[in-house]
Amino acid sequence: MKTVGIFNDTSISGHYGCTAVMKTLTSELQQRGVKPAYLWPVAEDWKPHRALLEQYRPDIIVVNGEGTLHHSRDRKRTRDLIAVVHHAKQLGVPAHLVNASITALDEAALQALATFDSIHVRESESKVFLAEHGIEAQVVPDLSLGLAEPAQAEKRSGVIVTDSVYSSTTQALEAFASSRNFKFLKMKPRLPIVTRLKAKTLRKIRRSPEERIWYARSDAGNFARLLAQKELVVTGRFHSVLLSILTDTPFVALPSNTRKIEAVLNDVFACQSRLITTADLTAPEFLAQLSQGLPFSPQEKEALALYRQQAERGRRDMFDLIAGSCQL
Repeated sequence: MKTVGIFNDTSISGHYGCTAVMKTLTSELQQRGVKPAYLWPVAEDWKPHRALLEQYRPDIIVVNGEGTLHHSRDRKRTRDLIAVVHHAKQLGVPAHLVNASITALDEAALQALATFDSIHVRESESKVFLAEHGIEAQVVPDLSLGLAEPAQAEKRSGVIVTDSVYSSTTQALEAFASSRNFKFLKMKPRLPIVTRLKAKTLRKIRRSPEERIWYARSDAGNFARLLAQKELVVTGRFHSVLLSILTDTPFVALPSNTRKIEAVLNDVFACQSRLITTADLTAPEFLAQLSQGLPFSPQEKEALALYRQQAERGRRDMFDLIAGSCQL
């Protein structure tokens, strides 16, 4: 069986969307005869452990871009993740960047990015950004859409509100939920103390933060099933939007720290009519619309179904490419 070194395992926080991403990533590769040699966690500099990673020497390296690859001049985390491609080249193994939203990279980062064997971005704006710098990429919608689609409730009821990457927006969303008696959830549930202690202990034993076997720290499927019962999601989180798309759940969204939500809305609906601001949360016009419900139109439902179909085809082709990039 082939092995893969996976960098930027964002699921270690328990974030529902990141759990769905990593579940899709590992299971799709496993189905093609590729198992993890190691999984490197998000926000951990891999370079001090280069000697250890060279000992593992996987057949393929995959970098899970997610929302990490932006503003490289100011963000060491972005530079560290892109530099993984140099490590792959030194090992002589193919390197693939997947599931990425990309913007605002400096020249050094762009030059390194261009040396990946393939680049797959989550939305069209990232593809356009790279094309402007002479870098080719394919669009494959976010891997969280690979989560098993739950059965929808015969009659949806209730509104769920989730948080934002911005604390001020999260506060506004929580206040909005409280004022309307809506359920409020954070996309990163607090992990049980046993889970946290286990991770800390294993890290001390290994003297490295890498994992050899992926396991879910949260139940993304249960979160998706919850969405499938609701008539509306109000959110500031990218992955709440994607899991709403997966479950055909009407939603409105506030902007995140990059244009990734706007970009997905453009890819799905060719407009941003489901984008709102924090001011809308207390605006009489929005509240009046809320009281009437914000269901998907027939045209929106058709667009969502097409988007999910495109995502499925894209995932299949991408993982076939990755698995086939190394011949044993």
